[in-house]
Amino acid sequence: MAGGNQRMTPGCLSPGASIRLGGAMRRFHIRIVQQGFPAVILALLVLPAPAWGADPVKAEFPAAKKVQANGESQLIKNLKAGKPQTVVTYGTSLTAGGAWVRQLDAALKARWPGQATVVNSGAGGMWSTWGVENLEARVIEKKPDTLFIEFGINDAYLDYKTSVVKARANLENMIQRVLSARADTEIVLMTMNPPIGNHLKARPEIKKYYEMYRQVAKDRDLKLVDHAVHWERILEHNRHVFHRFVPDGIHPGAEGCAEVTTTTLLTCLGVPPVKAPGKIKVLLIGGRGSHDWAGFYDILAPLLKKAGDFVLDLTLEIDALRLPYISNYDIVLFYGPGGDFTHRSQERGLHDFVENGGGLAGVHATDAFKKSDVYWRLMGGRFITHRGGRFTIRIMDRKHPVTSPFEDFQIHDETYQNQYHPDFELHSLFRMDRGEEQQSMGWVQEYGKGRVFNTTLGHDGNAWKSEAFQAILRRGLYWAAGRDPK
Repeated sequence: MAGGNQRMTPGCLSPGASIRLGGAMRRFHIRIVQQGFPAVILALLVLPAPAWGADPVKAEFPAAKKVQANGESQLIKNLKAGKPQTVVTYGTSLTAGGAWVRQLDAALKARWPGQATVVNSGAGGMWSTWGVENLEARVIEKKPDTLFIEFGINDAYLDYKTSVVKARANLENMIQRVLSARADTEIVLMTMNPPIGNHLKARPEIKKYYEMYRQVAKDRDLKLVDHAVHWERILEHNRHVFHRFVPDGIHPGAEGCAEVTTTTLLTCLGVPPVKAPGKIKVLLIGGRGSHDWAGFYDILAPLLKKAGDFVLDLTLEIDALRLPYISNYDIVLFYGPGGDFTHRSQERGLHDFVENGGGLAGVHATDAFKKSDVYWRLMGGRFITHRGGRFTIRIMDRKHPVTSPFEDFQIHDETYQNQYHPDFELHSLFRMDRGEEQQSMGWVQEYGKGRVFNTTLGHDGNAWKSEAFQAILRRGLYWAAGRDPK
C-alpha cells in the first residue's frame, strides 16, 4: 500500500445498507475496554446511517440479485451444497499482507475441508488503475466463484492523483470485465479502515472514496463489507484500542483483523463467529458510582487469569448491554453502586440476555440502577442501608456447588441490607452474623434459561483480600456460566 502496507476492517452490507459493530476490546492478559464497546465482535445489526446503538431497523435497498442483508452469500450456499469454490481477494497491501485473508482461508477450510481455495491477488502500494491493468492475469484467469475488491484507500492517496470519478470508472471496469468473463461470479466490495496521522494527511478525502464504493454496491446490487463504519466507531470511542489494533496507523495487525475484520466478514458471508472453546467470556460493566471499580478489576483480572477458563472484558459503556453485542458474552458482571439505564434497549438487552440463557453476576451491586424494576428483579435485592466492620459469614447451603467446599469465615466489609423484589424467592448461600444483625450476603436464582449469582460483599480492598471471598466469587462465576465450579 502506498505510504505503508494496509489491512482492512469489517462491516457487512447488502446493496446500500449499513451495519454497525459493537466495538473492539483492548486486550492485556485478559481483555479490557475502557471506553466504548469492543469486538469481537460480534453479531451485527443492519442499520441505516445512524450510529451503533440505535434500535435495529431493516435497511431499504433494491432487491439484491445475489445476496440479501444478513443472508448467506452464494459462496456459503455453494460450499454447503458440496461445490468446490475459488475465492480471489484483490486489492492493496491491506489485502496482500492482511491477516484477514489467511484467517478467512482457515475459517473456510475448517468448516468445508478441501472445498475452498483462497487466492490472494493483492499487491502492496497499488491502486485501481493497477487493478484494471492486471485484472486478467490476477483475477479473470483464476476463474473466481467469489471476488473481493478493495482499492479505495490507495485511490485516495494524493500522490496517485486518482479522482473519485476515475476510481469509480476503474472499479466499474473491473466489475464489468469479471462478470463478462463469468456471469455468476459473486463480487463483494469492501471499504477498509480509516488511516490516521500522516497516512490520513496523504488521504484527506478517503471518506469520499469509501462512499463511492457504497454507491456502486447499491447501484449494482452487490454485497458490500463496509469495514470503515466499524473502524470509525472504534476510533471515535476507543482510540487507544484502534492504536492497538492498527499500530502503524493504517495496517491492522493479526489481532485487529481477528477481532474486527474477519469476524464481520464471516458474518456478512453467513458464517457465524465461533466462540473460543472452553472459555467463559465475562463482560465487566465499570465506570459507575464512587466505588473503586478499577481496583476491583485489578484483583479480578489475575484471579480469573489464574483460573485459566475466563476471558475478561471491561467496558465503561452501558450501551454494551444492547443486543446483539451482549450476546458475545457468557456472563455480565456488575460491581458497585450507581448508574441508570439511558435507553430501554439497554435494560431490555440485559433482561433478554439472561432470560435466554446468559449468566449475570453482581458484586456489591444491589445499590445500582435503582430506577429499574428489571434490574431489581434480576438481582433479586435492592439496597436499603448498610453498616460496616468485621463479622462472620455463615454458609447456609453447604450442598450448592458455589459454597459446598467452604466453612464459615471472618471478613471485614459492609453489611448491605436489601429489600427483595416481590417476584423473587430468596435462595441464600451465605449470610452475615453479627449478633442481632443478620441478613443474606449471597444468593442465586435461575431466571428463564439463565443463572444469576449475587453477593453484596466486596465493598473495598479489605474484602477483596479475603481468599474465601475470592474463591466464592470465582465459583459463582463458573456457576452463572453453567459450568461446574472450580
